[in-house]
Amino acid sequence: MRKPSNPFFVSGYHSPAYFCNRQEELSWLRDQVANERNSVLFSWRRMGKTALVRHFFYYLKKEKSADGVFVDLLGTSSLGEANRRTVLAILNRFGDLHKGIRPTLKKLIGSIGATVGFDPLSGTPKISFGLSSGQSETNSLEAIGGYLAERKKPVIICIDEFQQVTSYREKNAEATFRSWMQDFPMIRFVFCGSHRNMMVSMFSDQARPFYRTAQLRQLEPLPTGLYADFIITHFRKNNKYIDREQVERIFNWTRKQTYYVQLVCNKLFGKTNQVDKELLEEVFSEIIQQEIPLFSSYQQLLTTFQWQLLVAFAKAGSVENPMSQHFLNQTGLGAASSVSAALQALIKKEFVIHQDGRYTLHDTLLMRWLQGLQL
Repeated sequence: MRKPSNPFFVSGYHSPAYFCNRQEELSWLRDQVANERNSVLFSWRRMGKTALVRHFFYYLKKEKSADGVFVDLLGTSSLGEANRRTVLAILNRFGDLHKGIRPTLKKLIGSIGATVGFDPLSGTPKISFGLSSGQSETNSLEAIGGYLAERKKPVIICIDEFQQVTSYREKNAEATFRSWMQDFPMIRFVFCGSHRNMMVSMFSDQARPFYRTAQLRQLEPLPTGLYADFIITHFRKNNKYIDREQVERIFNWTRKQTYYVQLVCNKLFGKTNQVDKELLEEVFSEIIQQEIPLFSSYQQLLTTFQWQLLVAFAKAGSVENPMSQHFLNQTGLGAASSVSAALQALIKKEFVIHQDGRYTLHDTLLMRWLQGLQL
């Protein structure tokens, strides 16, 4: 595999050399699979869940011990869309349109009303989806499970953004997925999600189908010392320099959200051989400037009062009790009942999260932008 020109990846996965630590989490996933247990991995967005699973699958492939299939449900709204995503993931993992598709895979593709054809302009193979009339989504899941269960190696299927199924138009989506998992006990599942409270509820609420069906683990920020060493070492290997003080400033500014740490380091690495405070501030500003069109549009999604509360949270960094008289007087937001209603709306829309007894903005860059606004 080609050596990357920049060691700080902001998308995808390359190899262990460019992945920092997570040894405890990796060992946990290995133990889960070795002992036939299903797993739930959850955290807020941009903490590195997807990269961890890709890292896990890298070792499974290297050791030839199991086959990993990664399915991303982000943006799906029905069981049919989820089935199609799953089949595409299976095809990407096990199929090769250019070399021909094996009969078992052809059967799977046909089971969800898809066909294999060729693009009339480029001549390249492609799959067209069009659910057959009367095609049952449950039958499609059974066909998918049957295909995976027949493979020689154990199969681990990771379903990312799994909380998405709670908003599917089918009211029984959770129960359908639960039945699918029960019907194929030799397939191991890793359920990932970025809506922390929803993921915990799905697997811990005894009234829900997935109650006690998997072991839960929250993905925490990387240990400061190990992550700092990782960053400094990659700069040094390429005859570049960043001191620990600047790395600490990156951690503080990003709140150690993995994606944002990687993004800052990626930009710094591409700009200079030696990082100083002035350059770091320049990169911080550059990153925020690129997001302003998106952040500005958020104001249209909220009421005036919700926006004011969001700005107040950003300015404070985090708030323990937003209904306290101190906070209300300090911000001039008025009645506690109004703040409570607005807060619930912000939490539902995932602008605000409740973590370690405090309320804060979910998106660190949005928080930094709001902190810099002169209102």
